[in-house]
Amino acid sequence: MIALRLTSTLIFTALLASCASKVPLSETQPMPLAAIPMLQSPASAKTALIAGNFRCELGNQVDVSADPQHPDAINVAWKGRSYPLRAVTTSTGALRYEDAASGHVWIQIPAKSMLLNAKAGQQLANECKTR
Repeated sequence: MIALRLTSTLIFTALLASCASKVPLSETQPMPLAAIPMLQSPASAKTALIAGNFRCELGNQVDVSADPQHPDAINVAWKGRSYPLRAVTTSTGALRYEDAASGHVWIQIPAKSMLLNAKAGQQLANECKTR
């Protein structure tokens, strides 16, 4: 159990570091969906946004939906509140959405997704997967 938790922590740290931007969160700019090459091809399941109900470790739940009025944005529902997040480019191919005001960050890779609070420097939900 301890080895599994340590391994999970190390993988999360490496993933978070690889998605990190050298630009402070307050200075990042939302990018139009069409300008993000990895998001232009919805035929690729590895790079397309997966929306829906996510079950996460420790019984957490996150609901993700595309924003129909803003193609470069999503809405994340977490603990009874909804947060609008905008797409941010990454060098790793992971999908990353941020809200500078609340500090919420949604990172999605093919194997799992996670919700972070960059302002507080904490992980809110990890190992998030759709049913």
